[in-house]
Amino acid sequence: MTSAVPKTSFEVRSPDGAIRRTGTVSDGATVTEIDSPEPGVLAYEISAADLTAGPVRIRWTWPVDSAVSLWRATQGSRRELPTDWGSHRDIRSVRSAPVASFVGGDDLSPLTLSLSSDVRGCDFAVGVNEESAEQLVQLAVDDVEPVDGIYRFTLRIDLRGLHFADALRDVTGQWTAELGERIAPVPELARQAMYSTWYSDHQHVSAESVEHHARASARYGCKAVIVDDGWQTEDTARGYAHCGDWEPTSTTFPDMVEHVRRVHDLGLDYVLWIAPPLIGEHSKAWDRFKDRTLGYVDGLSASVLDPRYPEVREHIVECCLRPVRDWGVDGLKIDFIDSWAWESARPAPDGDCETVDEGVELIMAAITAELRRLRPSLLIEFRQDYVNPRLWQFGTFLRAGDCPMDAVENRVRTVDSRLLAGDRAVHSDMLMWHPTASAEAVAQQFIGVLFSTPQVSVELAGLPEEHDRVVRYWLGFMKDHADTLLRGVLTPSRPDARYTQVTASGDSTTVVAAFANPVVRLSAATPVNLLVNGGHALGLLVEGAGSGPVHLVVSDCSGTEVARSTTMPPAGLWAVDVPVGGVARIERV
Repeated sequence: MTSAVPKTSFEVRSPDGAIRRTGTVSDGATVTEIDSPEPGVLAYEISAADLTAGPVRIRWTWPVDSAVSLWRATQGSRRELPTDWGSHRDIRSVRSAPVASFVGGDDLSPLTLSLSSDVRGCDFAVGVNEESAEQLVQLAVDDVEPVDGIYRFTLRIDLRGLHFADALRDVTGQWTAELGERIAPVPELARQAMYSTWYSDHQHVSAESVEHHARASARYGCKAVIVDDGWQTEDTARGYAHCGDWEPTSTTFPDMVEHVRRVHDLGLDYVLWIAPPLIGEHSKAWDRFKDRTLGYVDGLSASVLDPRYPEVREHIVECCLRPVRDWGVDGLKIDFIDSWAWESARPAPDGDCETVDEGVELIMAAITAELRRLRPSLLIEFRQDYVNPRLWQFGTFLRAGDCPMDAVENRVRTVDSRLLAGDRAVHSDMLMWHPTASAEAVAQQFIGVLFSTPQVSVELAGLPEEHDRVVRYWLGFMKDHADTLLRGVLTPSRPDARYTQVTASGDSTTVVAAFANPVVRLSAATPVNLLVNGGHALGLLVEGAGSGPVHLVVSDCSGTEVARSTTMPPAGLWAVDVPVGGVARIERV
């Protein structure tokens, strides 16, 4: 239910009513309070008849004295409390998401705010106001999916003081309810380990190399191979000047149909990279579409096609359909869609869309509808920062943004993605390491992405024996405990310190990865606790073991058992000698 009278201002109030602030919306918009079933959660429906004259602006301040960091949908390594003048973020349906959560040193969130999934574009600014020592919230919504000619969306303000992960889970739950059956189904294959050719081959990929990697990765349990950039060009200079036609090269991929069939015969699905927004001047399609672009991007050596034109959309859709329809591939890795997050796009006089985001969604809807007709279990990979809930309608798994060989950053990015993914499968950035790396260093690559689906991109054929043991052990561990790791309740600690511990709790097992905090509290809710030493020093300190005996099994980074006992844990902290990269299994008797 909503309150009866729409207004141009609204009240933000603490659960006990002791703190109250007045918020405002800009001229031409109205705000109506929605009855909330949960005390401490405020919801407001905001409506406007027109957005062409300017965005709907929302503004209020709120005291957040306990916060030490601001969790945002796309933040990279930055975990600071931004200033109000330095906090502006341009959020589009293809980049980031309209949510922010203040987090205290106790991991509780004094304020989490979000906009509904109707919003396709907005400026989302939350930051410290120097004059008032409060947080200033400034939102400017400029693109909303209209319903019956009305631009309507919801502002949600959570003041309950929950753990920030729980507050974010409720946000994704609200988005899930709003999108309903529009959300794309996630095939089970999307949650199983895959091999990617990017770090191993880059643009030097070929049918021969793909089949080589597919054969080797199948022996390690990978279920799909992702063929990245390079299949469509003989140019290996890392640029995209040859993009736009999306046809395989005759020299390195002479017979795509037979090549895909050979990979299928090895037991792997085939996912093909494509960057549909990009068109280069060396493509055959350039002359046709050079006047139908948003502009040129120096860093990509290519222009970005303007999706507001129907002929552009038709071209892109056909390029994405062809690999599945004609060559037999099982899915697409659709990349660079954030290049469509174009600021101040010039008018498109012959276009049929009001906004770029509207055109993008028409493309994605056409691609996925037809491809799912051809292949119901279609795989669609998006990459961080394509994390907006509107993309849940199209993608089935989300990969962490590129961070080659950086286990810490991969941890942060996969956890961040999990917190905002709803039921989307979340994949690591591709794992890689130097051939002379220690066994512990290889294990750390897997432990960093323990709560996601791993993608691997190293030469697996002929691994050193110690690397082989580590890779087999951790791929097996992640598969054996996937129900807990991927579907359990995810509780990360200290986002301001890049997640010192991460816990996943299932019905019978709890998995804790300790990175920078070696003190681990055992879960009383599950009989089995698996404690992973993701730090760089021997040993973990266990608390909460209880007064009864436990079975303890300790393994090193390759899964080799180094200790086994049934023991009575001491009172207080219990020091367990878990090797770096190793695991302690503690089961109550």
